[in-house]
Amino acid sequence: MFGERHRRGYRGLASGLLSVGVIGAILAITLDVDLPSTGHAAASGTRCGPASTATIASVDDFVARRIYAAELSGKEAGADTAHITGSAELLAALERADQPAVYAAVHTIVYTPRWHIVRLRVLQHGRVLADVGGPDIIAPISGTLRFKGRTVGRFVMSVQDDLGYVKLVSRFIGVPIDLYGTPRPPGTFVMGTLKPPPTSVSNGETVTVGRSEYQAVVFDTAAFPAGTLKVALFVPAPASTLAPRSCASVRLAAWGNVAHHIAARFKPLSAHYNDLRIVLQGASGGMVFVRSGSVRLAGAGPARVPHQGTLKYRGRTWAVYSWEAIPPARIYFLTPTVPGS
Repeated sequence: MFGERHRRGYRGLASGLLSVGVIGAILAITLDVDLPSTGHAAASGTRCGPASTATIASVDDFVARRIYAAELSGKEAGADTAHITGSAELLAALERADQPAVYAAVHTIVYTPRWHIVRLRVLQHGRVLADVGGPDIIAPISGTLRFKGRTVGRFVMSVQDDLGYVKLVSRFIGVPIDLYGTPRPPGTFVMGTLKPPPTSVSNGETVTVGRSEYQAVVFDTAAFPAGTLKVALFVPAPASTLAPRSCASVRLAAWGNVAHHIAARFKPLSAHYNDLRIVLQGASGGMVFVRSGSVRLAGAGPARVPHQGTLKYRGRTWAVYSWEAIPPARIYFLTPTVPGS
């Protein structure tokens, strides 16, 4: 079990990024999903083959970056920033340069129920007056505190901790993830799910742990209150049934993997179709809707949509992934374009 700070951080990202509290256990689903062939590989004679792992990694990287970006600019981050900059108690305490009152106001903000600030630091003239919250925090947001038209201080806050981010990425994507760096020396392992963790890792590197081989996807994020935290995703080689397919088909299977992982978090799924739509759209940037025949159960979409293949809608072409989670209801996922694909 993890502590209250971590639980609040996890809920903070779930509500801030995805606008809904997500509960339930994740099911282990492999990339060998039940995906009908689009016919693309057969028609063109091309196989993704050795590029399959990199193709899957591009989807996983895209989703992990979206989750991180939402920590910085999602609705929850905006709402909590407003709570801080609008706190009369905090602003008045700063105007008086009353450090005990500043600390009390910061403590109240961080521990207010249903707000999701996991750490808040307040400074005045470069001096830290209060710093409340847990360790190992990701995605800091900085801002200015003003009282009666003049600047009285600055703040650094976050709506997510490292553990919450690790849990979201691993449960929404289903691949191991490790964090390296701040507050430890650069390159030092902080926490994660691949055991034992590599001592160092670079983007695109092949990593072998035990008998398993992974392709590493590494990108930089910001640590609290400053510094770089490296995120490393470890994408396993796909099931052998994917290699003969085209890269477009492999990419669609990767999106299906994300969709199934997120859908598995809702119990019962039939009562949470709209929640699934919000979560999957937030994590992917695609479009999701659920229908039972001609009856709309969640979301809006084109009047007619194929169960597989491509669809032109709203001025662009989408690759369609769909499945009957609970027949006869079918979930349609119009998958987004991954940069560089």
